[in-house]
Amino acid sequence: MQLSLTLGVADLQQTEDFYREILQLNPQHSPEDGKTPAMLLLRCGETCIVFRPLIDLEAQHPAVLQNLSRHSLGVGMQLELSCSDLTVVQNCLERYQWPVVYELEDDEHQRSELWLHDPDGYLIVLNEESI
Repeated sequence: MQLSLTLGVADLQQTEDFYREILQLNPQHSPEDGKTPAMLLLRCGETCIVFRPLIDLEAQHPAVLQNLSRHSLGVGMQLELSCSDLTVVQNCLERYQWPVVYELEDDEHQRSELWLHDPDGYLIVLNEESI
């Protein structure tokens, strides 16, 4: 079984730029055939995060997702991503002047974390295990 998580975003290009340029990840555009709406795929092992424009989600499922853009996105949810070198991401965050919500150096568990929000307000927790 594979897990896919769909997240609505205001601007697909801004989302791609954030995850590619700042977090140093490799999101891919889904193949567009005229029938399939635009989306961005971020594969993390067996999990796939699918970013879709809010307007498309609301149009496709109006009874369930109407007014989705009127609410804060991702409330109560966090995406935790493991990094091999958190320093590289920290340098990108500084270069782009992206705000970090919280930093944690847990020497007891040999773990470092950076907490931040993506452009749509989804909470991202980046961690590095220093074993």
